Amino acid sequence: MATNKTNSQQDNVNDKTTLLSDGEAASDLDYTNDIDENFQILSAIDEIMEKVKIGLFHYLIVIACGLCFSGYGIYYQSLGLIIIIACDLDINAANKGWLSISFMIGMIPGAILFGGLADIYGRRRLLLLATVINLTFTLASAFAYNFAMLTIMTVLVGCSYGAVCAIDHPYAIEFFPRHHRGIAGAFVSGFVILGSVYGCAVALFILPYPFHFHLGSIYFTNWRLYLLITMIPTLIGFCMLILMPNSLRFVLNKREKNGVVHVLDKIDRINSCYLCRSHTSTIRHSQSIQLVINSNYYDDDFNTTKKQQNHFLQHVRKLMKQPWRKRLFLLCITYFGYCFSDKGFLIWLPTVLSYYVSGNTCRNNQHHIIHNISTNLTHGASVSNLNCYSSNNLKAVVINLLIGNSLCIPLTILCIVLINRLGRKLLYNLMGIICGLNLLLICLIDSLLSTTIISCIFMSFAAAGWIPIKTWSSELFSTDIRSTTMGILNVLGYIGCILGMMTFILLFNSNCTATFIIFASVSFLAVTATFFLPDTTNANID
Repeated sequence: MATNKTNSQQDNVNDKTTLLSDGEAASDLDYTNDIDENFQILSAIDEIMEKVKIGLFHYLIVIACGLCFSGYGIYYQSLGLIIIIACDLDINAANKGWLSISFMIGMIPGAILFGGLADIYGRRRLLLLATVINLTFTLASAFAYNFAMLTIMTVLVGCSYGAVCAIDHPYAIEFFPRHHRGIAGAFVSGFVILGSVYGCAVALFILPYPFHFHLGSIYFTNWRLYLLITMIPTLIGFCMLILMPNSLRFVLNKREKNGVVHVLDKIDRINSCYLCRSHTSTIRHSQSIQLVINSNYYDDDFNTTKKQQNHFLQHVRKLMKQPWRKRLFLLCITYFGYCFSDKGFLIWLPTVLSYYVSGNTCRNNQHHIIHNISTNLTHGASVSNLNCYSSNNLKAVVINLLIGNSLCIPLTILCIVLINRLGRKLLYNLMGIICGLNLLLICLIDSLLSTTIISCIFMSFAAAGWIPIKTWSSELFSTDIRSTTMGILNVLGYIGCILGMMTFILLFNSNCTATFIIFASVSFLAVTATFFLPDTTNANID
């Protein structure tokens, strides 16, 4: 028995050290000493997580997190449609770019602020707050009376989604043992695709059919109804989160005895509805959980040390040590590049499709300014002003988006199946390379049919690429700095997205071929940076 226990402990050591390359381990002896000091506690936490059986609770936590995360994809996609349909807000070629850029500007403080606070006060509490902010200002944006108000509301909605993106994945995967983390993270990411399909379906049934009626100082039109209906998934996710506990790994890492008992009781009560009755009662009284709760690891001056740990600057200082520093640097390049080429281009995809639908190509020398596809951009006071976009053309754009998002579903299922088999690293590299090649093919073939087909493929692979990278980046960092790190990475991603949007605005009208080449090159750069990172597939995490 002693021999088996020793072998088991050694396996856990090997699992942890597989996350460190030889160069990383040799570069920082302090980290090796930290592993020696924390080994018993971390091994006990891993043992507790492995004993938690998957039940109804875990399905609900994935659905709740997935629905909250899906709202990000829905709203981001809706901005691209609002740009070409909200004719009552005086959107024109000079100001239309500010709507999508304001969304990303808002996400920057949301990600860094809420990400850091989530490592201090817990994931669930901050996730609920972010969702409340999101629902409030999405509702307000649906009743914006001018473009300036819509832009301000979009900044605040972006702030809430920045928080959701930083917290949602860490919160979800921290309930799962290592062999199920990848699948859980993949399912949460996959909800963005389902949300985009839902958003396109709603758009197809609402946006091509203009209507308006006077409501106070605004005209209530089809795009306002569209925004209200697309709030439903986030609202359902919020209601489910109210019933969920804090992250199990988080409370274990914080050594919160009452918190651990509360989380296990909540899991037990929900799972008792289906098959897993009273399973966590054995975990609650196990030696591993008693070791974690009664640990003296922080007992020298527990309160002072805990305050230091809870300080955002303390997390930043830890990130400046190896191996975290190297991983953070490489992932910043990856997030910046992938957001630049994916989200920075995706927001303008309706504009690109409408450009080709209008009979233009990159080689026909018609590099004129792409105006809002409207016959009237004034503040509409009549039906003719509000019906300023061709229903047939709008249907064509929305159908193309719907096809592209629908193609993501089988690809998402494939990613979920392969994420533990191929690994996070290889799967992301494949997705990123295919996205870059698609961007090059658009400008090389340069026709309406090819652009429509390739754009659908690009949407599918670009969305699916977030499935492995979100899970992988969450696993590369320890629990006490996980949300802080995700916040920093998302900030770099949003900056990349803003620069991508601005690149498109400044360059596409004059040289669309160069635009596609730049976006493809940055996509390849993002993939290259991941070659130097370790894979975390089926490895224990701190």
